[in-house]
Amino acid sequence: MEWTLVQLNTIGDAFVEFASLMLIESAVLIGFVLLVEYAFRKKVRASLRSGLVTLVLAYLLLTPFLPHCPPFTFLPSGNAAYADPTTHLAAEHTRAPLSRPTTGQSQTTSVGIGEPPRTLTWQGGVFLLWLAGVGVMTGLVIRRTRRAYLRVDRSPDANFLMKDICQYCRKRMGVREEVILKVSEEGTRPVVCGLLRPVVMVPRNLVPSLGSRHLRDVLFHELAHVKRRDLWINLVQNIVQVLYFFNPFLWIAAFVLRRVREEAADETVRDAIGSGDPAYAQRLADVARLPLKHPGSGLSLVGVA
Repeated sequence: MEWTLVQLNTIGDAFVEFASLMLIESAVLIGFVLLVEYAFRKKVRASLRSGLVTLVLAYLLLTPFLPHCPPFTFLPSGNAAYADPTTHLAAEHTRAPLSRPTTGQSQTTSVGIGEPPRTLTWQGGVFLLWLAGVGVMTGLVIRRTRRAYLRVDRSPDANFLMKDICQYCRKRMGVREEVILKVSEEGTRPVVCGLLRPVVMVPRNLVPSLGSRHLRDVLFHELAHVKRRDLWINLVQNIVQVLYFFNPFLWIAAFVLRRVREEAADETVRDAIGSGDPAYAQRLADVARLPLKHPGSGLSLVGVA
């Protein structure tokens, strides 16, 4: 039990130090990036702005593994792995020569020097709270991901006409991956999900309510996410948010990244098919105004709208 407390307190000290430095560093980086993104919103392409925010998130994810970070000596790879602090004190006492008492009385050693703590420090408690938070966040992500993929698996495939439109859009966008088109229930938003096998989900009432032209533009937009590898970036974003759930600056950056990512997808569509259709944005807005009956579908967590 004492060994466990020593290890938890040691890990807690290192974690609190790392988290404090990371909060300061992320506040400076994210604040600077958001300031640049806002200042150059109309002058710099959305793809560059989204790439800048993505680099910051990737940097925060890799921060514990970068050389400039202090080593985690409590890990098995550290020099002091699983070391009890009392052993170092004991070793120092054994090196010093023991002087015999000159008064004829037995010399007593002080008790409690270097004795390991018997209680959990607040740093160790913070580390345990972080572990609990990561466990809860991971469980929520796994649960919502499982529900999302069950919905995708149960959704029927699109008809031949819709598939032909999807094939046309895929070739026009230059997407080499095979993309599956499925139809979801009414009251949902179009979304693309699937890292290795992209699946585009469109609501059943999209074509009857708005027409095939709106379906084409929706497919252009979702295929742009596939072409830009936004699904993989979304995965990295979810991992960072799970690990650093306690960082409010990170949640702000994630919100901005989602907005800029949608702008970059529209930018990719215009580059691929040309910017001669001024009604493209209006048709996407029409799709967004469709009645929403299932806001908590969970597909937005594993996919990109």
